[in-house]
Formats: sequence, structure tokens, C-alpha cells
Amino acid sequence: MNGHQANILEPSDIKDNKKILTTTSAFGLLRKGIIENLGTKRAKGFLLRYGWSLGATDAEEAMKTTTSIDELLRQASILHLSTGHIKDIQSERILEMSDSETIKSILGKGKWIDSFEANEHLKHHGTSDIPVCHTLTGYASGYMTTVCKKGVIVKEISCIAKGDAECCFEARLQEDWGSEIHEEQKFYSESNIIEELEYTYEQLLEQRNYIDKVSKFHKKLTESVSNGSNLQDIADTTFKLFRIPISIEDLSFQKIVFSGDDEEEYCRLNHELKQSLIRKNRKNNNILPLFNETTKLRTENQERLITPIIVQRKVIGYCTFLYKKNTVNNIENNIMFIERFANAASLYLLNQKTSFEALEKMKGYFLEQIIKGQYSTKEEIINRGRHMGFELEKPFYIAAIDYQERGKTVKNQIDHYDQVLETIAKYLDIQGYKVLIGLYEGQIIMLIPEMNNLLPKMEKILKHVETTYPSYQYKIGISDKSEEIECIVDYLEESLIALRMATEKKIISFKDLGIVGVLINSKNISGIKKIAKQELGPLYQQKDMKQKELIKTLYVFLANGGKLQQTMDDLSLSMSGLMYRINKIETLINKNLRDSTQSYQLLLILDSLQALGELEI
Repeated sequence: MNGHQANILEPSDIKDNKKILTTTSAFGLLRKGIIENLGTKRAKGFLLRYGWSLGATDAEEAMKTTTSIDELLRQASILHLSTGHIKDIQSERILEMSDSETIKSILGKGKWIDSFEANEHLKHHGTSDIPVCHTLTGYASGYMTTVCKKGVIVKEISCIAKGDAECCFEARLQEDWGSEIHEEQKFYSESNIIEELEYTYEQLLEQRNYIDKVSKFHKKLTESVSNGSNLQDIADTTFKLFRIPISIEDLSFQKIVFSGDDEEEYCRLNHELKQSLIRKNRKNNNILPLFNETTKLRTENQERLITPIIVQRKVIGYCTFLYKKNTVNNIENNIMFIERFANAASLYLLNQKTSFEALEKMKGYFLEQIIKGQYSTKEEIINRGRHMGFELEKPFYIAAIDYQERGKTVKNQIDHYDQVLETIAKYLDIQGYKVLIGLYEGQIIMLIPEMNNLLPKMEKILKHVETTYPSYQYKIGISDKSEEIECIVDYLEESLIALRMATEKKIISFKDLGIVGVLINSKNISGIKKIAKQELGPLYQQKDMKQKELIKTLYVFLANGGKLQQTMDDLSLSMSGLMYRINKIETLINKNLRDSTQSYQLLLILDSLQALGELEI
């Protein structure tokens, strides 16, 4: 070989060799062990050099019987077949000589048929990204280099182990390959064992230091949780260590905790991420996807490493490392750290969940006791409230929450009520709102101290619940403001009345009911029912489906101010069908629905019945 290739194995390195026999499966196991212990790249170099040694040895043996290069090259196929590495070989070559002993150029092409090496690789490792017939390639390179007395490199072009139809190769003089073979040449260089050991030691030392750093980080986080640190403290500690912006978010990627240099920038990037995820998830009703394992996410201006926070086998949120565009980062090395951070967050939240559930149950029970009148005096209620952090001598509202599964009515699903109640309670706690919340007679009830912007805050609560449980529709009824805690039952009734009237709007206040609210609040319920029975006649009983259809038609017609087209659209009726129903209604109740006075009175009666729960529209 040429002088500049002295570091490649020479034929003279191989002396007094004896051939040994083995099976392809046995060699396959050996090859498997080499790859698993040395890694794919270093194993390739080892197998190429191993094959080179076999080829060079066979070439030296062949050269004892002839010196003709052409004859020796013809023998190459026969000798290679004798190794058992392949079932057959097909090849052709163009050989150009400067003289009888000196090769000017060589171009060889061919294919190995039924390569044992490709078959064994598929068997033990599956499909490869690169050609894997390293022993065959090394054999051909070693044989031809020894025979030609000039560096010849064989390169595998296609391989069945990477999904190609055949294992094909090309052979050229080393210098004719140019830069194309530069990386391949390195595999033929035999590494010094000391260098190998030093490299391995450095790798092990680096890995040990990495594991040690992860272990110390995990210990520090665990101690922080044990010492009472909250999520913000844990996030701040992590940011100081890594200088990577870090956040904890709920399942809708709403911020719970953030630590970094620029929170405003984080909020902007967070919005970008949510929009990107929604666009990608359009086939699934634009719902944000759920991530059950550590995942890398990328948008135009950021890259994120997120890992789920799991409490009691349920994903409840995410921990995130945020990498801005054009920043140098090593995401792979941070995976173990973000997962340890998530573990600490899970531990903290599990502790919080346990104590939080106990506290919420106590608060819910306290609210139930107040409603049921189990305290003898107002002072006793107020004193008990102060022990729990509530100032019940100040004005408050009562809100009632109910829900329906989209497409059908849901009743008596206590489990879902518990889930919604827990979700709202957690949200209120995170937002810092002091609210008593509990279940009472199948409804979620909230006692809300007077606060600014009550309706917008209730809208945010509603949006949070709808995002968490998107298959349900929710509505809220809110009472008037009360200043007397002992009158809580009256205001509870107001919230329930408003809740029953929340058909068009998702949130409705009792004061928005106007005269209907005043009528019902006057406790003149028996009077309302008596008037309704008198004015609606046979429709009041709603005995069958036809009567229910007629009373619904009446309500929609009156609510639309007698507009026929709008009523037709709302009820999906033809004009003739609508006119038939209106005429029938007028006959049954003996009223003229085009008389504004009678129409207003009938609509008021229907609204009142609906508020009382006597009528479902």
C-alpha cells in the first residue's frame, strides 16, 4: 500500500494463521455482542478490519501459486465463497495496467447473494440505516489490496439489511474514490488499545459525572419539597442551576408557575405553542393533545422539552424547559433533569392534593351545614368561618353550577360532579379566590365573597372547566348580593332559579330575570301555578308528547315576538306546520296570540314555570 496509508493493516501483519470453522449463527451472535458492547460505529471498524485480515490471508495463500494479478482477481470470488459468508457472487471489473505488474486503475462492480451478515443483522437488530456487510466489504478490500499491492477500497452501495433489493458493491483504487471514501478509510485504522481505554474511561467518567449531577439535583429537589418549598421555589432553584426558562402548566397549557428572565416573552411563546398544537390537532375537534411521555415540541420561534406531571396515574399538567430560537442548547442532556423536576412537582402536588381534598371536604361540609341551618346563631357561623379563613359577615353571592353531556341530558352522575368540583376548587385555589364550594342536593354550590368583576371571573372558571372536560356543556346561575349569612337559603333558591333560566346564556344572574325573578322571589309559587293552570288550560298538564310540542311552540313563538320566520327556523317547521300548531294552541287555550297583552302575560307565565322547574323548554 502507499506510504500515507501505513496505519491500515498490512499483509505482513498476518503470519502463521490457522483457519478455524464456525457457523453463521454463532458468528451472528458474536457480531451481535460486538455491536451491543462497542456500539454500531466502533463495531463497524472492528468487523471491517476482521474481514480485511481474512481477505489478506487468503490473498497471500493464493499468491503462492500464481503471480498473475488477473488470475488472482478471478480466484477472489471462489475463495470468498469458500468462507461461507455468501451463497453466490456476481461481479465484473475493468482493469487498466501501466505495465505487467502495475495497476493504473480498477473499477469493479458486483453483488453478494444471500449475505450471511445482512441476514444475521436483520435477525438480531432489525432494519438498518446503513449497509451492514462490513466483514464482506473488509474481506474484498483486504484481498484486492494485497493482490494489487496498491490500496483498493470496496464500498457497499446497497444492502438488504437497509431495505434494498440486493447487496451491491463497488471497488476502486483508494485515490480514485477521492473525498467520497474519506470517512470510510478511518474504519480501517486500527486504534491503539490505550487510546481505546482512555476514550472509554473518559466516556464512563462523563457518564458518571452526569449521573452524579442528576442524583444531586434530584436530592436537592426532594429536600426542597420536604422542607415545605412550593412549586415557584422549586422552579426558581432549577432556573438558577440551568439558566433555562422553566414552567409548570395545566393540561390546557395555562401557566401555573414560571421561572425565567422574561415572563412576557414566555406568555407570547406559550400562545404560539397552543395555536400550533390546535392547528395540528384539527382532526380531533381542535382539542389540545395529551402528552403521556417526555416530548420535544417545536414552533417557529421556540423549542420545548415537556414532560407530564403524573399524580395517582393521571396526567394533571406539564413541566417545560423553554429554548428560544437561535439559542445553543443540548436538549437530550436535559431530559433526565426535566423528568426529575416533574417527579418533584408530582410529589409536591400529591401532598397538596391529599391535604387540599381534606380541606375542601371540610369546607364543603361547612357550607352544607350553613344551608341546612345546623348552626343556632349567626355569630356561630361567622366565628366558624373565621377559623377557616372566611369573613362571612361581609356581602356574598351564591352560585349554582350544572352541566349536560353534549347531545344528551346527564343525571345522577355523582362521579363527574366530584371531578368538576375538584377542578373548580383547584382553579380557585391557584387564582387565590376565597370561596366555599360543595355539593348540595345534586348541584355544585359556591359561596362567593363580594369581589370586583364577578362575571368575568365566573366566565374564566367556566372556560377552565369546559377546557378540562370538553365533552360537557356547563351553565351557572348567580344570586343577588346578600349581606345576611342566615338568609343563605333564600339566595341559594335565587341561584337555582337563575340556573334553570340559563338556556340562551351560559351564565345568568338572578337580577337579570327582571319581573320573573321578583314574582318567584315573592314566594307566591302556588299563585303562579294557579294562574298558569287557568291561562294555559289543557297545555298546563303536558300529559303527552304532542302537548309538550305545542307548549314549546308557544314559548318559542312568544319569545320571538310573534315572528313567524324566526320561529319556523328555530323549530325547523314549515309555514303550514307552524300555522297549524298556532291555530291549535289558540283553540285549546282560547287566546289570541297576536294580542300583545295576552302574549306578554303568557310569556311571563312560561318563564315563571321554567324558573320553578315546572317546565323544560
